[in-house]
Amino acid sequence: MPQLGAEVTRTGRIGPQKSEETIAALRSVLDHAARHGYDHLLAGATAAVRRAADGAEFLARASMEIGTPLRLISEKREAELSFAGVASRHAAMDQWLMADVGGGSTELVVAHGRSLQRWVSLEVGSGSFAERFLSDPPDGGERERLRAAASPLIREAPGSSASKLVVTGGTAANLPVVISGHRPPHVLDTSALLVAADRLDAAPAASLASSIGLSEARVRALRGGVEILLLLLDRYGLDRFHVSYEGLRHGMLLAYLECRDDWWL
Repeated sequence: MPQLGAEVTRTGRIGPQKSEETIAALRSVLDHAARHGYDHLLAGATAAVRRAADGAEFLARASMEIGTPLRLISEKREAELSFAGVASRHAAMDQWLMADVGGGSTELVVAHGRSLQRWVSLEVGSGSFAERFLSDPPDGGERERLRAAASPLIREAPGSSASKLVVTGGTAANLPVVISGHRPPHVLDTSALLVAADRLDAAPAASLASSIGLSEARVRALRGGVEILLLLLDRYGLDRFHVSYEGLRHGMLLAYLECRDDWWL
């Protein structure tokens, strides 16, 4: 987890060091993937690379290093792909909501069944906002300042009276482990999020990481992710959300099966 969103928020660039870290992480992923004998590799970059002043330079180098084009996914396409992945498992019969809470942005979709009706990409991400507002561990008042900065952005999300919210992305996938490592819940309510916030703030990320079973970087990002989720629930008058482990990457695969090399357009 190279934390590109946090780095770009801080400096406006990915930079040589983060480029090296990210390419090393990509190589590690490919080493694992190679054991499955894949025929075709898809690679996509999202919010942090979209915002980085040296994003084009990074894309070119990373593509060369991994031997396949690293495609820059637009805001709209990211929302579409995330929705396709989530809807393949969680689509409701009537109107529902999907949120993809990532490190550098949050994609929000209003849907009816498997039909995407409205979407928005919000410049509020778990990693970038944790980096901007939270110490390690957070001090008193820092979470309130994060919420004050994020609230106006969350209010830009389209209105809806939907009663079901499904959340995908790193925050949604990992928060259940913070709640219960033995039986991670598939539905999280407001009280569970508040419990998670207390546990994540109890000690420095480095000491919590080993006990929870997550990386230090993930612990830091989850602190910001909790606040984003609480604001989303408040925005729509809901008290719980469903966790989806299908999302952007699943949607990429579905799009490739339909569109082949044009999957990212």
